Amino acid sequence: MRVQVPARVRVAVAFVVALGALAAMIVLVVRIRSDESGVGRLEFAVTRPAPAPFAEFSETRVAVDLRCLRVLVASSASQRVQGLRGVRSLAPYQGMLFVYPGDSASRFTMAGTPAPLDITFFSARGVPVDRARMTPCPDGTDATCPVYASKARYRYALEQPAGSASASGALGACAA
Repeated sequence: MRVQVPARVRVAVAFVVALGALAAMIVLVVRIRSDESGVGRLEFAVTRPAPAPFAEFSETRVAVDLRCLRVLVASSASQRVQGLRGVRSLAPYQGMLFVYPGDSASRFTMAGTPAPLDITFFSARGVPVDRARMTPCPDGTDATCPVYASKARYRYALEQPAGSASASGALGACAA
């Protein structure tokens, strides 16, 4: 025997099921967002002041793929603007890590920078989102030199001498 369910009841049941699914999605999004409280704060080795001629920066060690790199850290706005302008040799460092307080779309130039660099842009979770080869523009200004931008928002940017950047490695802490 087949029971005939009125259309009004079927619509009400479908509405309740849809509301339940919506509530479940909201709970899921809230949980995911609460798990991201540390996003943008990848745990690197302890930073410490860098010696001359990089005394305005700090230094740390970061992992890219299986390589542990000693890098300069540019975490303030003035440090990020200065970057590697005028730097002919990074030694004893393997790069400069630009750290932003939130996701960024900031663009880079090579104004006043005499050596070619590779730049890799990383998400807040340390996943690479874009990369570029940047050509020197030692006698140019921010207004006259080419501009380099990531195709996606990023939290970290790692500049390294041209040819030394990892193809696809994630950014993180070096193994102890």
